[in-house]
Amino acid sequence: MVITILLISIYISGCRINDNANADKWLESADLSGDDDENELYENALKEDILIVYTVSTRATQVKESFEKEYPGLHVEIRDLRSPELIKAVAESVDTEKYDADVVICNDNSGTFKSELLDKGKVYPYIPNDIKENMKDGHVTDMITFLDEAELMFYNGTKYEKSPISNVWELTEEKYKGKIIMPSPLRSFSTYALCAAILDSSDVLEEAYKEYAGSELEIPVDNKASEYFMSLLFDNAVFSNSSDEVVEALGADETEYDFGIMVSSKLRFNEIGYNLKPQYDLEPFSGAKISYAVMIAKGSKNVNTAKLFIRYMLGGSDGQGEGYKPFQTIGTWSARKDLNDGNPVALEDIRLLTPDQDYIIENRDYIDGFLSNLLEKH
Repeated sequence: MVITILLISIYISGCRINDNANADKWLESADLSGDDDENELYENALKEDILIVYTVSTRATQVKESFEKEYPGLHVEIRDLRSPELIKAVAESVDTEKYDADVVICNDNSGTFKSELLDKGKVYPYIPNDIKENMKDGHVTDMITFLDEAELMFYNGTKYEKSPISNVWELTEEKYKGKIIMPSPLRSFSTYALCAAILDSSDVLEEAYKEYAGSELEIPVDNKASEYFMSLLFDNAVFSNSSDEVVEALGADETEYDFGIMVSSKLRFNEIGYNLKPQYDLEPFSGAKISYAVMIAKGSKNVNTAKLFIRYMLGGSDGQGEGYKPFQTIGTWSARKDLNDGNPVALEDIRLLTPDQDYIIENRDYIDGFLSNLLEKH
């Protein structure tokens, strides 16, 4: 029995050593330093197979189309997934050593991307050095953040010329029961990040309540101000599966909804006739900052194509390439210092919470349990 256990231990240890050796060997050959020549990348990419991109952004399809025109002979396959499914798929790709993921594009604010992929060495940052110098502060770390958005409060622009509220506590009033639609935070990473940030913001909610009610907030026993606010908000809310469903519900010709919570990039739907009005200055917050990361998956079999695709998607050295243009729409804010994003309001001028990834990771069980309990009542 002892010998058997010893042999198993030796085998497992050997597997770990081999896994680490394989990872180190791949990293060395991949050379993710960012010091690459575009022409050499293209030449080497032509020897590789189809690039596989796992993405939560449908706009990656537009990048694929223009990329294939820019670099004849290269082909890209887009796998469009929701964030939870994407993270699971990439993890399985690495764990089973299939390594069928090359480039990964994902929301990076809920903490899951960081804890399940980045911290476990299943994705790696890559950015060309000539682009790195043009990125805004905080966007090039152990993750490459290429785009900023917000999980934002909207109101129905057909019903209201201007917002009927100025403080988030107004959303808890009886008259708005059933008038608010939002994605389930257990279905949407961006909504989860907003809810987690709210749970971490009791102090500002107490101050906002004083302005709203003119008196101190009386919190039920064993509750925090943030928990109390969330319970009242959820009592008034109707839940959908995604921001797209919020767009359709809030923007319908005849709708019962006054407010919707969704990602800010959905503002682009106003260009095709919707009347979605963003709230930028609610007291004490209008939403939460949401960022998107682009990374190379561990074991990528098409590293040269992956590097070239990321270079292209980031707009090239001068930012003028076609690859970044699908992301330069209203409701998205550029990660580059040398590019305008065309928004009427700068991201830093919007009242937004910034989700604390460490807080979310450390309190995952509490957050999940609290949100699950609230949602079970609805």
